[in-house]
Amino acid sequence: MKKFLPVLLAILLGSATASAQAPVDSSLLGVDILSLIGQKDNGTAIVNQSIEIRNALSRHIVANSSAKMQGYRVRIFFDSDRTARTKSAAIATEFSEKYPEVPVYRSHVSPYFKVAVGDFRTRADAQRFASKLSASGAYPYVFVVKEQINYPGF
Repeated sequence: MKKFLPVLLAILLGSATASAQAPVDSSLLGVDILSLIGQKDNGTAIVNQSIEIRNALSRHIVANSSAKMQGYRVRIFFDSDRTARTKSAAIATEFSEKYPEVPVYRSHVSPYFKVAVGDFRTRADAQRFASKLSASGAYPYVFVVKEQINYPGF
């Protein structure tokens, strides 16, 4: 009985301290926090970070500025006739004027001249952009190609 009493006291005290813990706030359980940010201050979020983090990110961007990754582009021109060089240059220039924020890549792999646009990480993103270009009617033969791409900007 003497050995049983300390064990019983330990169990009773352990359950008493466990029930004395602060209650858990469950008001955010299952709530999309990003949607809450949008409701307050017109979607503005302020992030305070130290200068060391900003400097480290800047160093990382500079160090990896020439790095490539596997991704997708949208091919808007692909031809091998004798006027293909001129056509590819004209299409690249025209596209740059319409979509200045999207990078344009001209290439020549004999006998083809090619124009591809964008740096998309996923095929789905590239396909959405290809559909947009097809719907515009300006580029009738667009298709998604897997290529080495530049890291998309922030």
